[in-house]
Amino acid sequence: MTMSAFRQPEFLTKADHPKHRIRCPIHGFIRFSENERLLIDHPLFRRLRWIRQLALTELVYPGATHTRFEHSLGVMEVATRIFDALARTRGDVMERTFATVERLRDCPLAKARLIVRLAAMLHDVGHCCFSHAAEEVIQKDSDHESLTVRVLTEDAFLGGELRRLFFEGCADLTANLIKPSKDFPPQLQVLRDIVSGQVDADRTDYLLRDSHHCGVDYGLFDYRRMIECLTLREDPEGLGGLEIAIQRDGIHTFEALILARYQMNTQVYYHRLRRIYDLYLKEYFRERGVADFNTPEKVLQHNDMTAMTEVIRDAGRTGEACQPWAERIRDRRHHRLVYESDEDAGAAEIRKVKGVFDRIRGEYQDVDFRWDLADVSIHKLLLPEDKDSSGYVQFSVIDTDGRADLLGERSPILRKIPRWFQVARIFADVGRDRKPLQREIAGKCKTYAKA
Repeated sequence: MTMSAFRQPEFLTKADHPKHRIRCPIHGFIRFSENERLLIDHPLFRRLRWIRQLALTELVYPGATHTRFEHSLGVMEVATRIFDALARTRGDVMERTFATVERLRDCPLAKARLIVRLAAMLHDVGHCCFSHAAEEVIQKDSDHESLTVRVLTEDAFLGGELRRLFFEGCADLTANLIKPSKDFPPQLQVLRDIVSGQVDADRTDYLLRDSHHCGVDYGLFDYRRMIECLTLREDPEGLGGLEIAIQRDGIHTFEALILARYQMNTQVYYHRLRRIYDLYLKEYFRERGVADFNTPEKVLQHNDMTAMTEVIRDAGRTGEACQPWAERIRDRRHHRLVYESDEDAGAAEIRKVKGVFDRIRGEYQDVDFRWDLADVSIHKLLLPEDKDSSGYVQFSVIDTDGRADLLGERSPILRKIPRWFQVARIFADVGRDRKPLQREIAGKCKTYAKA
């Protein structure tokens, strides 16, 4: 790969020079500017210091007490490394492409780099307390990305601050990298992919960081090598954009990323006990009501610390509908797993497990049973056996002679990793002191499943 006639873009102002630094257990020193420091110290971003990255996962992995604050800074660092790595080899193409966007016309590389850093740093500011675990109830009429866009664009939140500190249009462009609007410039899709795509900064940081704090190695992969192997391909459909691709000698690092994602989902994110405490959080907030979260302002007033204070208080309020769920969380008194499907359960097996659930619940009417279906997409890459390409991502491998092939065609390992992790589980409220009953129910579930 030949180097482009490119050097590091100039910073827009003196206040945009990265003169500050903070130490990170994953990436070493993370550097940031005075203008970025003002955002980091803003109450809406400081709030992320008190929102755990993995909700109640610390009840399973005690070290998982890290926050979305440190994760957000880590995503900014990784996104910057990806941008700079691409610019070292394809900076001329990037500059030419970004200059076609009116608001980036002057200083296109410097402005593009800035909004990538801001989008990466601020991508989680719209999360409610307990993040994804409670979002289904607390933000059921919206989602954290929609609230993030409001935070970034409205003057009452961070919109005014972004406009004051940076260039005109910065707030809207940054928000577009998180959740594109209808008039999103296709030339900027590559910047969005850096923050959240197939080899994105968000996924890279949370896999590494969650592994570190949970004390597991499942999420580790050679991300530095992967970043160095990234390149750009001009949009083959002629829409004026750029696509992130990977050089041939980086295929194995990409395979390791996908495998890390699969293993972290099976061992951490969808761990059976983590799932049951997510269920308790949802039931707690359903019973308690969401009057404290029915406006964006109210959502942003809360964090995990304030919400957990309420959980502990409600755990002692006998007679309240939310009390049993709060008590389970406070005392770590959870339902026990009595049956689960394989990790790649199809529709037929899920129906079978649901039938077992209905049958066992009817037989043991004095036991409270809970049903859970955990499913998550591991990757959406187009594979050779796919007859229809719609809904899949065509991610390219660039050979030494410049030839582009689909990654799915070049990677036999990728074809072996399941696209979906999907497991159906049955939990029973049998407690620590009812092990014989738990074994009895588990045995019957297995018998019913074989019938």
